[in-house]
Amino acid sequence: MNKFCLLIAAAILVISCGSEPDFKIDGTTPDINNGTNVFLQKIDANNQLKNIDTTVIKEGKFSFNPEPVSAPEMMVLTFEGAKGNIILIAENEEITVKAYKDSLYTSEISGGAENDFFKLYYDDVVASNKEKQKLQEEGMAAMQSGDTSKVTIIRNEFEAINDADTRRRIQLIEEHPSEFVSVIILSDLVGTRAIEADKAEELFESLDAKLKEIDKGVKLNEMIAKLKSQEAAAAQAEVGNKAPAFTAPTPDGSELALADAMGSKYTIIDFWASWCKPCRQENPNVVSVYNTYHDKGLNIISVSLDRAKDKNKWLTAIENDKMNWYHVSNLMEWQDPVARKYGVTAIPATYLIDATGTIIEKNLRGKALVSKIQELLGEG
Repeated sequence: MNKFCLLIAAAILVISCGSEPDFKIDGTTPDINNGTNVFLQKIDANNQLKNIDTTVIKEGKFSFNPEPVSAPEMMVLTFEGAKGNIILIAENEEITVKAYKDSLYTSEISGGAENDFFKLYYDDVVASNKEKQKLQEEGMAAMQSGDTSKVTIIRNEFEAINDADTRRRIQLIEEHPSEFVSVIILSDLVGTRAIEADKAEELFESLDAKLKEIDKGVKLNEMIAKLKSQEAAAAQAEVGNKAPAFTAPTPDGSELALADAMGSKYTIIDFWASWCKPCRQENPNVVSVYNTYHDKGLNIISVSLDRAKDKNKWLTAIENDKMNWYHVSNLMEWQDPVARKYGVTAIPATYLIDATGTIIEKNLRGKALVSKIQELLGEG
């Protein structure tokens, strides 16, 4: 009897173990050619795609049987010769995919609660982006026709869409604190600076402990800490405060301090980069302001966010744009310590300071810059 019970128990154990779900992907496609390679990839610590498995389409089908995952994570399917990819959440479930060659982003994915949740979020993002793209096109047309009132209306509508997006996505996180996709959503909110650090911290703390410990959760926590640091720096570089002091390398390799580059009356601190199209478009206006008012006490120091490998592009841009004033750069792009000290997260960014080093205006461009300098220093 005891032996029989043990056999029953062993059989139950085997059945139980055998029913543990595995991570599996079964795919079909109506329009991708047989013989096409399909790649299953993951996103590494450097946000690069790393191939973990490859298969081939046969009779319109493909499949993957990778190792089970210890925690849900984002993975990507790419197809040889096809543009775009398919994003899915890897979890220990059987996931089915129907792939469409000319519109991979519309491919159908099912299987697993995380993929269901991700589809909800992804569809919301796509719908919102289409709406914003339409507004952008209308805004460009309004700008070209000189209809400034319509431009203002469209800009307000655009901001309203962004605000509504943020509220919906915060609600998704609050309603799904144990889902991995909530980490993705919060990462997107932090990465786009759609929310402030305090709110990001609050949402992060509401997540299940296990989500905070996975790689993407740890990285998210680091992003929030960085955002908090940027906000603190930006608060220091507000109008009415003293401009944070700095010293940085010039094009010839010597060191230049802000204090040594200041004009007798006013100074513009200009954050830019040779690769930044809006910066380059604004440069002729800044050059005109400098040439008109330099002799009246205006100086400029430009801080470039170029990369080390692009130093020659930085120097060429200075020459081509006729920026005949002070220049510095650590050639560290967004990691530039001067930019970080000012909390700069977008360029062009400008700070106008007076002779005492106090910030009196920020981010003046175009006619607004000309008008302000004219107000301070008179007609050119």
